[in-house]
Amino acid sequence: MKKSPSKSTIVFVALTFLGMVWGFQALNSKDHQKTQSKPVKLYWFVPDGFRAEPVTFKIYEWAREGKLPNIKRLMDEGSYGYSIPVFPGHTPTNFATLMTGTTPDVHGIADGPMRIEGYPLQMVSKGGFTSQAKKVPPIWYTLEEQKMLVSLLSIPGSTPPELNEGITIKGRWGGWGIEFPAINFHSEGDAKLQVETGLNKRVFNFGSELTKFLKTSQPTGWSLKVKSFSPEREVNFINWKEPVFGLIYDSTNDGVENYDRILFSKDKKKLLTDLAEGEWGEWIPVSLNWELKNDYNIYTPKKMEWERDASSVNVETEMKIKIIKLGKKDYFRVRFLYNHLNEFLVKPNYLYGSIREATGPAVDFVDNYPPQLIYLNEDKKTFIEEADFSLDWHNKMADYLIKTTSSDVIIQSIYTPNQMLTSRWWMPYLDPKSPKYKQVTEEQRSALWDEVLKMYRGIDTILGTILDHCDENTYVVFSSDHGAIPLYKEVRLNNLFAKKGWLNYKYNKRTGEYEIDWARTKVVFLQMDNIYIHPDGLDKVYHHASGPEYEALRNQVMEELEKLKDDNGLKPLAQVLKREQSSVLFLPPDRTGDLIIANAAHYNWVEDITDDNIIFKDSLKGGYKQSVIPSSEEGMWTPFMIKGPGVKKNFSIDKPINHVDQYSTILHLLQSKLPAHNKGRVLKEILR
Repeated sequence: MKKSPSKSTIVFVALTFLGMVWGFQALNSKDHQKTQSKPVKLYWFVPDGFRAEPVTFKIYEWAREGKLPNIKRLMDEGSYGYSIPVFPGHTPTNFATLMTGTTPDVHGIADGPMRIEGYPLQMVSKGGFTSQAKKVPPIWYTLEEQKMLVSLLSIPGSTPPELNEGITIKGRWGGWGIEFPAINFHSEGDAKLQVETGLNKRVFNFGSELTKFLKTSQPTGWSLKVKSFSPEREVNFINWKEPVFGLIYDSTNDGVENYDRILFSKDKKKLLTDLAEGEWGEWIPVSLNWELKNDYNIYTPKKMEWERDASSVNVETEMKIKIIKLGKKDYFRVRFLYNHLNEFLVKPNYLYGSIREATGPAVDFVDNYPPQLIYLNEDKKTFIEEADFSLDWHNKMADYLIKTTSSDVIIQSIYTPNQMLTSRWWMPYLDPKSPKYKQVTEEQRSALWDEVLKMYRGIDTILGTILDHCDENTYVVFSSDHGAIPLYKEVRLNNLFAKKGWLNYKYNKRTGEYEIDWARTKVVFLQMDNIYIHPDGLDKVYHHASGPEYEALRNQVMEELEKLKDDNGLKPLAQVLKREQSSVLFLPPDRTGDLIIANAAHYNWVEDITDDNIIFKDSLKGGYKQSVIPSSEEGMWTPFMIKGPGVKKNFSIDKPINHVDQYSTILHLLQSKLPAHNKGRVLKEILR
C-alpha cells in the first residue's frame, strides 16, 4: 500500500490557503541573521495594565525608596510622568491609540470583539486585536517605511504581520498562527463550578476551551503500577486531540480517602510524569492537533468534521502540568500549560529555533481571558507561579531581541500586570476606594502588597535588562495601555432585558451555557460598552434601525439604565450616549451599538445570562478597566517615561499627558514626519 503523506508535510501548503504562510519576503535576508548586535534606536516597553498614579500605585515614590531601581534609573536619565488612556479603557483600543497617535474614531478600534453593520450580531465581525481592523497605519509600519528594522513582541494589533522586513513574534488574539492556551481540567461532578463558569470557560466566551469538565472512571489497561491506599481512578485529559491519561491515587497511609498524586502517561505503559498535589512538572514534549479549517468559534458555521480532520496538522511543542487540587474520590483540578510559542507564531519562522534555544519554552502571560485561576483558593498560588514564569521569559526575550536581531526598533509588551491587577486576589483589598478594602487586616494587606510589588519588580527587572543593553543614543520608552481599578459588582444587563421581555434565550442548567433567540430579541448588551436595539428582532443582518418605534424603544432602554440601582441604592451607570453622540467619547459610529454605556467605578457590564434573572452579582474578578471613563479615575492612569538624546534628565512632567501624545513625541524625537491623522502633541516641555 502506498504510504500517504504525513500531516506534518502538508502544513505549509495548507497554511497558504488560510493566509498563514509568512516569512518568504525575508527568509533569504542575511541582515536578519546577524549575531552581532548594533545600537537600538528605540526600545518601547509597554507592560499591559501597569497602573501608576500618585496615591496608591505610586511607582515613582517606590523607585526613590529603592524598590524599583531600574525605574529610578530611567527617572534619573530621562523624563517621567503619568498618561491618561482613552475610552473604553481596555487593551485593544488603547494599544491602537498608543501605536497610531490618534483616537478610536480615527483608528477604528472601538472594542475587542466589534460588531459592524452588515453582519449578524451573533458573530464578531471584526476583532479589535487584529492588525486588519485598524484604519490608519501603526508606528511600526511607518518606521519600517523609513528603512528601520522593527521587532515586535506580544503586541496587540500586530498580527497578521504588517512588517515585511521586520520581526513579528506572537501578537495577541490577532487570528494569526497556531496558538494553544493553557487549560484547566476539573471534575465534572463539581456541578456548582460548572454552572458558575458557564461560557466564561472559553477564550473571549466563544473560542477554544480554557476549562474542561471531565469524568473519572475505573482504571483499565494500565501496565504502570502505583501503591495506593484508596482505589485508583482514571481520567483522560484529552485536549487538541492529544490524550494524556491520568491515574489518580492515594499515597497517604492515613486510613482515610485522601487522593494526593496523579501518574500521567500517553499510553498507560510509559511514565510521562508523576506529580503530587500542588506540584509543577517539567516541560514535556507533546504533539497537538490543529484544524486549519476550524476558527474555534462556537458561533460560526463549521466545515464537516472529515474536512477539518483532513486539513489538520500536528504541532510538536511542550507542556507543563500542575496539580492544583486533589482530595476526595473523583475530585481533581489540573492545569496544562502549553508552550506559548511555536514556528507558526514567529515571522520569519526560522527564528523560532534560536528563540527556543535562548529562552526555553515560552510563557507569554499568566492565566487567560476570561480568567480561570480565580475560582479556588489554590488557584492563587498557581497564578503567582505562572506569572513568575512569564516575567522570566520576557526578561530573556528582551536580552535576545537586543543581542541577536540587529533591530533599530523594538516594541515589547507583557500581559501579566493586567492579569494580576484584574484577578480575584489583590485589587479589592489594596485600593482604599474599594468597597472590599476593609475585609482584610493590615497584616493581610501587607502580604498582598508584597505579592504585587514582586510582580512590579519583575517588570522593573525587564526594564533593567533593556537599559543595560541599550546605549546612550537609544530612546527607551516605558508606558502602558491602561491601569485598573477595583471591581465590586458585575451588572448582568441581559438579565434586565430578559425581565423586560426584550431578550429571549435558552439556558442549560447543567452547564450554565445559554443561547440567545435572536429572532425574539429586541435589545442585547454585547461587550464591552454596546447595546443593540431593533424593534423587529436582531436575527437578521444588523443595520441601525430608525423611526418612531425604534426611538421609543431606545428611550425606554435608556430610562431603565438610568434608574437602575443595586441593593445599596447606588447606580452603576456613569454615562449613556446614543450612537449619534459617539464623538463625545471619540468612538467610530460604524463600530458602536445603538447605545454606548460607561459604568461607574466598581461596577462592570457583563454579557452573562442566568436563569435566576439576578442583575447585580458580587464579582469574583477583583479589578477591571472596561467601559470606565479614564479621565474620571486616577486608577486608570499609566506611567510615561522616556530617555534619550534631546530629552531632559530627571525631569518630572507636572501634568498627566494623553496617550496620543506619546506617539507624537516619539516620532518627533526620531525626526520622523507626523502623519495627518495624528491627534497628539509633541511634549516640548521634556525637550532640551
